[in-house]
Amino acid sequence: MPVLPLVKPEDMEPDIREAMQMFQDWIGDSIYSQFMAHVPDIFRKFNEFYMLMLNGRVESEPKELARLRMARLNSCEY
Repeated sequence: MPVLPLVKPEDMEPDIREAMQMFQDWIGDSIYSQFMAHVPDIFRKFNEFYMLMLNGRVESEPKELARLRMARLNSCEY
């Protein structure tokens, strides 16, 4: 169970809500965005970094699997 409540989309800043919708459409999950909306500046910086990581020589799917594996190894539920 999360310690912080998830931010509702209607309570998010417009650019954060747009990023959340992009993740929802792309991977079918927006929990991370709803959690990170508590700290919009950090979310923006992470999202900027994450978008850079998606481009490159390695396909995005293996990168996403690596991200999920790292989260699991660190006992991160989200």
